Amino acid sequence: METILSFTFREAVEDVDYEGYKIPKSWKVLPMFTNIHHNPDFFPDPQKFDPSRFEVPPKPNTFMPFGAGAHSCPGSEFAKLEMLVLIHHLTTKFRWELDDSKTGTECSPFLIPQEGLPIRVSRR
Repeated sequence: METILSFTFREAVEDVDYEGYKIPKSWKVLPMFTNIHHNPDFFPDPQKFDPSRFEVPPKPNTFMPFGAGAHSCPGSEFAKLEMLVLIHHLTTKFRWELDDSKTGTECSPFLIPQEGLPIRVSRR
């Protein structure tokens, strides 16, 4: 649901009209990935943890955890492989319990759990 970077800077290469607003050429634009990833038009109930929403690939430019286009992360495929290996070991070798009473995130400037992430981990 989140990315390491909440936003990035881009420069408009031509004048753009977007939903009644004019973005002049050479203006800096700040795409907010968090807002894109939590848009209910693309992801129903966006705050809910629902991995099944990715059983069908999302529409282009609606989920960009590694950016997009020419400026996308060059290490994205390696990072995905690392995450799969880590998740495999964390889920097959350990039991996890989450304290659901402390939920929510704050942006400072990166999204972090409001009161930490209280969990209990034990070996299987």
